Amino acid sequence: MNRSGTSGGSFGSLGRRSLLRASAAGAVGVAVSAGALGPVARAATPATRTPSTDPVPLPAPSGPCPVGTTRLHLVDTRRTDPYAPTRTPRELMVQVWYAAGSGSGRTTAPYLTGGLLSPVEQRFTLPAGSLARVRTQSRAGAPVSRALRDAPLVFYSPGRQDPAATGTAFAQELASQGYVVVGVNHTYDGPTEFPDGRVVPGNPPTSDPEQLRRYSDVRAADLRFVLDVLSGERGPCPAPALSAAVDFGRVGAFGHSLGGSASAEALRTDARFTAGVVLDGRLQTDAVRTGLTQPFMLFTEDFTDPGWDAFMAAHRAWGRKVNLLGTRHYSFTDLAPLGVGLELAKSWPPEQFQRFFGSLDGRRSQAVTSRYVAAFFGLHLCGRPAPELDEPGADLPEVRIAWRRDAAG
Repeated sequence: MNRSGTSGGSFGSLGRRSLLRASAAGAVGVAVSAGALGPVARAATPATRTPSTDPVPLPAPSGPCPVGTTRLHLVDTRRTDPYAPTRTPRELMVQVWYAAGSGSGRTTAPYLTGGLLSPVEQRFTLPAGSLARVRTQSRAGAPVSRALRDAPLVFYSPGRQDPAATGTAFAQELASQGYVVVGVNHTYDGPTEFPDGRVVPGNPPTSDPEQLRRYSDVRAADLRFVLDVLSGERGPCPAPALSAAVDFGRVGAFGHSLGGSASAEALRTDARFTAGVVLDGRLQTDAVRTGLTQPFMLFTEDFTDPGWDAFMAAHRAWGRKVNLLGTRHYSFTDLAPLGVGLELAKSWPPEQFQRFFGSLDGRRSQAVTSRYVAAFFGLHLCGRPAPELDEPGADLPEVRIAWRRDAAG
């Protein structure tokens, strides 16, 4: 990637508005896989800092359930992939997180599959080996908890050109609270590795509104397809224990950047999706013009956007716009807490660090975002009280409720 942010490379030269815009801009066949700087020298040459190899854990989930995870390889034989170089069915990799049963073992799942480590590190100009140090808290291939019944199902769609793993901390948190969470890798949009070792790189960035709209639409179709598969509408589910644990009357969707737009489009086009959230993303969907009939939350940096304003004016159901002060676009992904653990403030230019994360500590931004995502779905999928959605309280000084709508009308 170069440093323009428009050809798949680093974001080092992008301003705040540009970063948000460019990030919005990279019968069923199924297979399943388990899946310190020293003193300043007097000489002109500065001391070399040795990169750490210490493990960097993701934020630990707070819920009572241990978390398991598996990966599914899905092929939509009813859809031709619009981005593939030859005429082939749309092929996806998804990762599912869920409450794990006893005998889950001690093997934690890798943060990324091996073929994705280098491309993702290069995209974000991370020191080589950084992402191999990341540790999850999910048990690979663990059995589904026998106590998991009628679980809400929530889909996660990542930002443009990003893998679904960039939302792992959110997924683990929800799964620890009894949700089943499905992260969808949108092939050719972001990098994807398949079980046979094929690594499909993401398409180049774009700022063209029509192309972004198309990406959003294809992503929404991906979400609908995966819901079809898990619910058994396309034949036997490839993960029957998970399917049996889910209440398909309680389905939500959320995503970062363009993934949030796809979530809104899924709600607009499919009534099975009953609640949704966008994490700091512009909306590339007709929902900007029509609003939605399901609850929806815009959880963003302290920023305004014409599309958000239009959506809020047209929205016809419960809605909130919540601003998290001191943040920037990547404050709403795993990269925020990992940036602390990986000490990116020492390896990145200060202006790049500021453009990615703002002034709020990345662990704090992730914790508050995760709390609000859980509160939203707790209210709208589980009927749990969520007072922070109305009044942040003294323990949330970084939060402002910028817009609210409490009922359809």
